[in-house]
Amino acid sequence: MTKMRAGLAALLLALMTVWAVSLPAAAEDSAPISRYHVDVNLTEQGVAQIRIDMVMDFSVVAGRGPILTFPLRQADGANPDENYVFDYSNFTVSSPTGANANAVQERDGDLMAIRVGREDIVNRQPHNYVISYDVTGFIVSDHPTSGLDEFNWDAIGPGWRSRFSDVRVTVTGPAAIEQTACFHGPDTRTPCESSQSGNTAEFSVASLNPRERMQVVAGFPALTFGGVEQQKERRVTAANAFELTPTTGALTGAGLVAALAGVFAIRRRHARDDVYLGLTPGLLPAAGETANIGQQSGKYPVTVQFHPPKGATPGEIGTLMDTTADNIDVSATIVDLAVRHYLRIRSDGKNEFVLEALGKPTNELAPYEKRLLADIFQGAHTRTSRQLRKAKFAEVLPNARTGLYQAVVDKGWFKSNPTTAQLVPMMLGGLIIAAGVMATLFLAQFGWGLVGIPLAVLGIGLIAISGKFRKRTARGSAYLAQAKGFELYLRTAEKETLQFEEGEDIFSKYLPYAMVFGVADRWTTLFAQLGEQGLYRADTSWYVGADLMHGFYFANAMNNLTHSMSDAMNAARMDGVSAATAGSSGFSGFSGGGGFGGGGGGSW
Repeated sequence: MTKMRAGLAALLLALMTVWAVSLPAAAEDSAPISRYHVDVNLTEQGVAQIRIDMVMDFSVVAGRGPILTFPLRQADGANPDENYVFDYSNFTVSSPTGANANAVQERDGDLMAIRVGREDIVNRQPHNYVISYDVTGFIVSDHPTSGLDEFNWDAIGPGWRSRFSDVRVTVTGPAAIEQTACFHGPDTRTPCESSQSGNTAEFSVASLNPRERMQVVAGFPALTFGGVEQQKERRVTAANAFELTPTTGALTGAGLVAALAGVFAIRRRHARDDVYLGLTPGLLPAAGETANIGQQSGKYPVTVQFHPPKGATPGEIGTLMDTTADNIDVSATIVDLAVRHYLRIRSDGKNEFVLEALGKPTNELAPYEKRLLADIFQGAHTRTSRQLRKAKFAEVLPNARTGLYQAVVDKGWFKSNPTTAQLVPMMLGGLIIAAGVMATLFLAQFGWGLVGIPLAVLGIGLIAISGKFRKRTARGSAYLAQAKGFELYLRTAEKETLQFEEGEDIFSKYLPYAMVFGVADRWTTLFAQLGEQGLYRADTSWYVGADLMHGFYFANAMNNLTHSMSDAMNAARMDGVSAATAGSSGFSGFSGGGGFGGGGGGSW
């Protein structure tokens, strides 16, 4: 059976933090720094005690205070499978000029940020800030190229949005410095001034543009810092996060087998329709008779039925057949209401139509049919397909679908709303996928990322079979067998085998059912042939249009009716903000190209 189905996609949600301020327009987006003096004291244990004395000029660009970002990890340029890890501690912030020095520390992935100031205080004059902290990881003991203990640091990293003037860095260590180097610029290849005297070295640059770096290097005799080792960790990459080894391969294979077996077992136990055991498919227990109920096993033969299931409307049958109240079921309901003379359909032959209310009392209609008529006409006598495309009719289809779902539950064909029944395994599957992704990311740090994949496969499998959880009751299965038998009749009937009923126009009466079964064009063509031969004349008073007896055009007109009511939809957009990360190092600092740390910052 061919039917139109609407798919729901769950999408992954993302959280974003945006710092936005309403400040006067300026030529740059971050306050410049007119003085940036840094003192670094290196302990024998390899700890860099850093003190930054900076002046941020808010008279150029107003702001609440400075933001400084620090990299927590940095790629090893000589070994792409590893990251350097830096440990920061003992942060203090003060302002000799009286600016608010409230500091908030935030972490996001491989970056840490220190945000100074308050949301409700905007500075419009220069302010001095003193920021101190300790950090480890910037010293390379006995470097294989230089043979020295190198302190190699990006004193100013590529993430700074501010212009710099009067930049000076002083480095003091526990032993006499043997060699120094200083580089600046976008690629840290341009030499800058450096000097040394005993245990102290000084580095300076007159100015730096935003995004330009400054790298300082001080070389001490080997083992000055006792052979301190940089902390490193395995870098997660596509190449090593999912390494296939005998162990990971065996565990992943076993997990996949278990996941697929679990999906199969869940489907077999919880996702099969109930049926009456011992009764011919399509039959219901006699009044007062108790029938055993079990789960359907395999397919059963379909017996031709010359009538639709008793008391079942076309929309309800369409919902029963594929467990979904879709657009064609609503269109078939509208046509069925027209056949029963609650409204008339007028077509201009160009896929435009008019629905005309006939004023017939609606006492005998089902609740969803009454609601559908009310939603379409909304007090008017006529309604055009062009009008139905407007946003005010956006709830026509949702309300009709909701009513159809309630109708099939009230008839005892489903224990609960099929959509709700499907939602449980979908949500569970989503949670399992999330757990699988988290497990995969965690295990990937150790090269065991493959082992977490089976868990995600189990979740995907649950979502894939979630439609099967729209289980029919035994009563629903009996009506389904009758509906399939009637579908077989409409699909195979020839003019010689039609079962006419006295006083009944079976063309119009069965046309809405033919629509939900996907054979409206065949049914229309069959009776068009009978009309041409003078063998049958259908009562078409419910429809006014030249294309009624032309199967393709009529089916197209009904299809247009379906689409016209679902055009009013809303869309949303989401903008994102991305951030850059710092550069990398791993080679001797005396060749330039960037050091450890760096980070960035600006004003906010």
